[in-house]
Amino acid sequence: MRITSNTFVKLNRVGHRLVLLLLVISTLGGLQSVRAETAADTLVIGMSTSILITLDPARAYEGEALVLIDQLYDKLVDLEMVDDRIEIVPEVAESWSVSGDGQVWTFHVREGMRFPSGREITAYDVEFSLRWAVALNSGSSWLLNELGLLPDTVAERIRALGERSIEIRLSEPFAPNLVLAILAFPMSSVVDRDVLERRGLQAGGEDDYLKRQSAGSGPYRLVHWQPNESVVLEANAEYWRGAPPIGRIVVQDIPDEAMQRVALERGEIDIAWNLSPRARQELKAQDRQDLRIVQIPAHGVQYLGMNTLEGPLADERVREAIRWAIDYEAIRNDVMLAEALPLQSFIPHGYLGHNPETPYQQDVEKAKALLAAAGYAEGFGVQLAIDGASATSQEIARILQHNLADAGITVELAPMASGALFEMYRERRHQMVLARWGVDYPDPDALAKPFADGSIQQIAWRNGWHDEEATRLTGAAMVESEKGSREALYRRLTELVMHKGPFAILFQPLNAWGVRNDVMGFETAAALGSMHVDLTKVQKRGGNQ
Repeated sequence: MRITSNTFVKLNRVGHRLVLLLLVISTLGGLQSVRAETAADTLVIGMSTSILITLDPARAYEGEALVLIDQLYDKLVDLEMVDDRIEIVPEVAESWSVSGDGQVWTFHVREGMRFPSGREITAYDVEFSLRWAVALNSGSSWLLNELGLLPDTVAERIRALGERSIEIRLSEPFAPNLVLAILAFPMSSVVDRDVLERRGLQAGGEDDYLKRQSAGSGPYRLVHWQPNESVVLEANAEYWRGAPPIGRIVVQDIPDEAMQRVALERGEIDIAWNLSPRARQELKAQDRQDLRIVQIPAHGVQYLGMNTLEGPLADERVREAIRWAIDYEAIRNDVMLAEALPLQSFIPHGYLGHNPETPYQQDVEKAKALLAAAGYAEGFGVQLAIDGASATSQEIARILQHNLADAGITVELAPMASGALFEMYRERRHQMVLARWGVDYPDPDALAKPFADGSIQQIAWRNGWHDEEATRLTGAAMVESEKGSREALYRRLTELVMHKGPFAILFQPLNAWGVRNDVMGFETAAALGSMHVDLTKVQKRGGNQ
């Protein structure tokens, strides 16, 4: 049975579920086994697409949407993984320079890059796009606000200097990697200004044309999006690096991860985006020759937050005792099924300033001694708020409950809806909370501010922790231009937060996908995890190579 991308597009919700149901029956032996096959020039991805709201790069903020936007648009700069470290590389800007005071950046626009219309990209397109993103004040535009690019001053701070250069004036001399990391976020995508200006739109317009249309110069263009059904991208013949090997990408909505697994095993899809850790482990155990599991470090951390405003958790010896009481290895292996990396500081692997030290391992006696020194030899009771809809969070919480009980701390688990959980957290009404932090842009500043600067209302503040030295180091690192000096500042900061802060960092998760073995290059394409997936690096056996 040969299934083409057109077949997928035409399937409606009922029809698709019927096909998958038949496949399940077939797997169980009820029908003759038939091997499905996707077209050699088409990459079919099974994904839960209900999270997709818009594909407008200035408005989108959802992970799956950003993956698609990355295929449709180019930015001034992009990201690459080089020797296990995230690096900034040129894209629309072939080069750039910075003024002596560190506040004026001049980007030189590459010649020969064209939109699918054939029109060449100029600095005026970049100017329009960045002003558009700032003026919309939506989605991820707050990242540009971080650089002092605000709606009321954007015309002064972002301006084209002719067709080949654009100047961006920042409010402070921010660290170069910080500036470039923000400009590498999909929100900074360059749009064809002619497309929007023909609709009479200027920066800040409320038109939603780009919600389901694309106007970028990326390797693909959007040709179809039917919500909760499918998204179809086709190769851009005008792409400046040459047409990508895969001619068409079909994202098929399969909200149920069990159905994604069936479709992957039967060959109806090439990549399963949302398999559970359990399903991935079962597939790995089968040692199949037709598919594999690809794992990449995720951009985020899982942590236990401790509210220091009052009670025993206000004492840093108690927080240190809790860190020593935790069985980190059991959490990584028994709950995450080894789909997690050891991490006990807030900057993940692959980032400037990552601290590889993991000093904590379960030592119940040390935990008891610290509690006794703090005046809690008989222990105390505490409530742990968790996401009641997450089976993984509940499993981690039960291990924490057991670990802390061994040290004399009685933990009451408080599962609740995620909305209620984060409302409580923002209002600082919790005692302890189990949560995950995802990175917004690939620079340590995106982690230092929330985890170390208690003067801004992020997670250090939510846990009632404000350390003057941590706040000072965060600010100093944000504007340090010399890479080695900046790295040294983050080393001091991570050590300080690791031992005195209101967190127990539990692990760094992995992104993982199920991939059929006739898909080549996905490991390289997804080397940056969810931060940037470059599907131009993917090929299929029998396709264009």
